[in-house]
Amino acid sequence: MPPKPAQRTPRIAALSIDDDRDKLISVLLLAFWTVAVLWQQWGQWAEDLSAVYIAGWLWQSGQGALIYDTPPAFFGGIAESWQPAMAAMGIADESSFAYVYPPIWAVLTAPLTEILSPQGFFNAAALIQIPLLAASVWLAGRLIKPAAMPWWVWTAIGLLTLTLSVQTYLAIRHNQPTITVGFLILLAFERLQYGRPLTAGGALAVAASVKLTPAFLVLIFLLDRQWRAAAYFTTIGAALGLISVGISGWPAHQAFLQSLALVKDVAYLIAINTSILPTTLAIGSALGLLPPIDPEATQFVFTAVPRWLSPTIAITALLITIAFGQVLYRLPGDARRAISLFAFSIILALFGPLGWLHYYVLPMLLLPGLLGILPRRTAITLIALVGVPSLTPVFAQIGALPWPVAHYTWLMCTVWLIVLAALFAAASRMPKEPA
Repeated sequence: MPPKPAQRTPRIAALSIDDDRDKLISVLLLAFWTVAVLWQQWGQWAEDLSAVYIAGWLWQSGQGALIYDTPPAFFGGIAESWQPAMAAMGIADESSFAYVYPPIWAVLTAPLTEILSPQGFFNAAALIQIPLLAASVWLAGRLIKPAAMPWWVWTAIGLLTLTLSVQTYLAIRHNQPTITVGFLILLAFERLQYGRPLTAGGALAVAASVKLTPAFLVLIFLLDRQWRAAAYFTTIGAALGLISVGISGWPAHQAFLQSLALVKDVAYLIAINTSILPTTLAIGSALGLLPPIDPEATQFVFTAVPRWLSPTIAITALLITIAFGQVLYRLPGDARRAISLFAFSIILALFGPLGWLHYYVLPMLLLPGLLGILPRRTAITLIALVGVPSLTPVFAQIGALPWPVAHYTWLMCTVWLIVLAALFAAASRMPKEPA
């Protein structure tokens, strides 16, 4: 972990208790939260996860060609071709979204649709995902918790984040696979921290087999000179890719890649999509350079994104990543891994084609680690800048503001860019590891 000013230690240390009791309290807090959220989530419909179940049902019933069908503008519902299948499943009145995952997960889900109803599938997934989300608080602490902060304090902050933030609310409500992906990413870097390159590479490879973007984080392995972890990631990732093609066929993967290409041609302007692309398009609209946005609309779809815009954003993200790489490369290992994961997880969400709020659960869990990286006042200010708009009631108020006066997307893009700048400045000032 990055070094901390000595004057901060006494205040935090005053909260310390016996180490074993400290960790026991943390575990009990995590267990209580897990049971409470499972009780609340049980029997709830999950729009995002329903797409996985429907895709599995389509595969099981011999209709695999329909898995990657989407609505006309990609967002905002299901393809018409899915409606008969949903009627056959008895869920015609429920909502769902397009399936955007690799084919292997539809194939692996397919047999489960024979033994579980949609709601039974969601409940079973919650039994796995909610404990993983609680465990993610612990893993994040293993990576970035300030050394002087007791475990029960870190855990309490993490559980408050999970309970009150709109990012986690959406992840839990939709039973989003991002929960498992975030856990696997944290597990990968926690294991890397403790000298387990095989587990680290394997966990990151599995995460990338669910959502492709975690593959970007192998750059941290390279920055950290963890060649064995990078090799394990490559080997296991390639094996998973070959298995996916072997059990689902190449045409399904072509359909998957084509569906991903569709996302690049549209942009969804809505409060829950916090990324640079819709923000830039909204600014262009406000300046009269792009079609106007209805001030009363709560969502707006740009169906003709300028061809130069996505590459420009991608190049900007690459330049920022290179800049971080230059300052992080010479840092001590613990600081390098913690700051790299924090910064790169923000970059992935902020500069990707989509920035759904549940993508930010991972950086939200790492956010209290700023107390060990930055001066206290600066850290608290940044935590508040992120945390206050992330409170579910505050989000509801800001998200209802009209375009182009103000909007949650604009606000949070700005805040996360400030956090990135603060991380870069802090890393630049840290003592360097000897060559």
